[in-house]
Amino acid sequence: PAYISRHGMPRSPDAMEGHRAVGFISSRTGQIMPLEFTVGNTVRFVSLPCRLTVNNSDTMTDLARLGFGLVQAPRYRLQRNLDEGTLVEVLADYLPPPTPLTALYPQNRQLSPRVRVFLDWIVELFSEAEF
Repeated sequence: PAYISRHGMPRSPDAMEGHRAVGFISSRTGQIMPLEFTVGNTVRFVSLPCRLTVNNSDTMTDLARLGFGLVQAPRYRLQRNLDEGTLVEVLADYLPPPTPLTALYPQNRQLSPRVRVFLDWIVELFSEAEF
């Protein structure tokens, strides 16, 4: 809320000029991850200037609450802050694409009943979840 009160609420990914982000560094690439938005049937990547960059989601959330810039993270990670009003959702009509979830297990071995039950449970759990 502090950031939005100072810089205003962007209304679309095209209206991000003048905004700043708390940069999150990808552990895979070592680069700052752009914000991702679904516009129509395409994904738009927006890179904003960053006053600070982090590689820890807790630190990123703390800095967002303190008003240092916009952040993007899975809803489950920020839901409590959104419910408490310590963070405000921005561009709710332009959500990022869903993050895939992959379960890996050895292909050359018989799938154990325990693993099969677990995989079935995960598929059911995530197909019903609202993120």
